[in-house]
Parts: sequence; structure tokens; C-alpha cells
Amino acid sequence: MKSLLGILAIALFVCATVPSAVNGGTNTSERPTTLLVVRHADRQGSDDALSPAGLQRARDLAWVGGLAGVNAIYRSDTRRTMLTAEPLAKAAAITPVVYPARDVDQLIRRILDEHCGETVLVVGHSNTVPLIVAAAGGPASPDLPEDRYDDLFVVTIFRGKASVAHLRYGAGSN
Repeated sequence: MKSLLGILAIALFVCATVPSAVNGGTNTSERPTTLLVVRHADRQGSDDALSPAGLQRARDLAWVGGLAGVNAIYRSDTRRTMLTAEPLAKAAAITPVVYPARDVDQLIRRILDEHCGETVLVVGHSNTVPLIVAAAGGPASPDLPEDRYDDLFVVTIFRGKASVAHLRYGAGSN
């Protein structure tokens, strides 16, 4: 139940922060760009794979991403980020873009150039998620704890200003 309430809160937050296009048009300058930034789902030990809990978290993320209207998916070049993004990619018929994990400035520039006014999922790692959020205009923060996989950062960029909501999704990971 706690997990469902968290997912519903995320969906409501994203929907409330995305204004409709003016007069039903598609002028993306009047719409915010929303990034859903997550760490890959729960790892299977030290393998580059997901645990059963991680596979469930990836399905939870697909549901959240579907409700949020994700238009594009970016992930690093590891198997665990591919497996995390895969359920949403299949459900939404989106081919994820693979990005170099440490080149966050170029990643944010590309997203803003190619997906202005859209909602984009970015799947990273415990040490890159804070860098991605900061590059998008959010605050600097330390690496995510190694045993936590349920963080979801919603970065909304509108008219050059970013706001960040730090939420959780799926089952609690610690």
C-alpha cells in the first residue's frame, strides 16, 4: 500500500507541474521539460544484473513512467540500466538512448535540445544521479547510498529555472 501511495503521489506531482500547451498548440517553449532521474534498480550482488526485487522495481518504474507520459529514455551503457529501463521502453515503444555515464553536461544539453517540453527518464548510477540532477540545475548532493535504489528525482526545467522534488518509488530499499 505504501508503494502504491508513493507511485500515485509521483503521478500527481508530475501532472500538476506540467502545464498544458497554450491554446492547445505544441509550442514547447511554453511547456516545462521534466526529467525523471533514477538509479538503476536493485542489483544482483556485484553482478551487472538485477535481483528479483530489482526486476519488480523496473516494472514499478514502467508504471510511473507511463503515468508521467515519458517521451524519451536515456540510460548508461550497463546491463543493469538497460534492464531497469526495458519494461517502460517496451510498454511505450521507445528506444532508449545510451549515453556515456560521466558526460552529464553533454547529456543534459542533448535532452534540452532534443526533448524540450517533454518528459524524459534518465537511468544512472549511485554516483552519477546527483551529477545529473546538478547539471540540470538542481542542488549539488553526495552520491546515493549503495544500498538504496528507490530514489526518484523529478527535475522540472521551465524558462531556464529548475525545481527538484526528491521522491521514492516502488518498495523501500533500506
